[in-house]
Amino acid sequence: MQVTFLGTSAGIPTETRGLPSLALSLGGEILLFDCGEGTQIQFRRAGLRPGRLAHILISHLHGDHVLGLPGLLMSLQLGGRTQPLGLHGPPGIGDFIRATLERLAAHVAFPLEITEHSGPERVVHGSGYEVECRPLEHRILCLGYALQEAPRPGALDVAVARRLGVADGPLMGRLKAGESVTTADGRVVTAREVLRPPVPGRRIAYCTDTRPCPACLALARDADLLIHESTFTSDRAEDAQQKGHSTAAEAAAIAAQAGARRLALTHISPRYQDPEAQRADAGCLFPATVVAADLQRLTVPKRVA
Repeated sequence: MQVTFLGTSAGIPTETRGLPSLALSLGGEILLFDCGEGTQIQFRRAGLRPGRLAHILISHLHGDHVLGLPGLLMSLQLGGRTQPLGLHGPPGIGDFIRATLERLAAHVAFPLEITEHSGPERVVHGSGYEVECRPLEHRILCLGYALQEAPRPGALDVAVARRLGVADGPLMGRLKAGESVTTADGRVVTAREVLRPPVPGRRIAYCTDTRPCPACLALARDADLLIHESTFTSDRAEDAQQKGHSTAAEAAAIAAQAGARRLALTHISPRYQDPEAQRADAGCLFPATVVAADLQRLTVPKRVA
């Protein structure tokens, strides 16, 4: 599982930061969260394969988060895409994309499966993962998302199985697959008796644009990686409150309270040229913090038993 930050600025692009977007790669699929202007260029610069794009999830209908969407869809059409694409977002995302494509005399022939959400609810039920959304605290309806990977089966405790009379070979494989088996002396051994507890799946939360709120905590709970907006530093806390955004320190507090393992700060105001300001603001509360940069990749390792 890998996260690629495609755009990490807030409001307007800079020489080094594009508008908000990130790609989450897992199991051969790519999920795209937000789609600011220039996303499709960054997508290619990152070496991501458009054919693997399975879902696009939009947080809200401010321009810096959606204006790259029409161009991306048109490029997918020109590239000959035929497989379905999920497009998820708040109410109005469907009207926006249909009206824009109509005005541009553009046609998307592949199935574009649009769903609109207000949350809290499940948005995507994928192969081995689910994505939920919750409404955040912004000036308009804004959705935060969390991807939860399914747990992995626990390892087979071979020593216990042998003590129960299970012979090495096919019976062990059946137990590992979750089946019950019968030993040579007629004893029925269930998988529950010999499998260690399941290993929890990974969790990634995406919270932007928002004030610190209970929904952020719920999405970030026990996350392996919390991706949280950090438009301002604490010296501009009043600006953050008035504009429905967060400071780096507030994002760090959410990460700490939620028990997240890592925090990646994004949606950085163009006023900050040096990421050290954001890092310092958050690091005293949550040391495992990184200030994301465009085209930076973060790998989320599997959990161990």
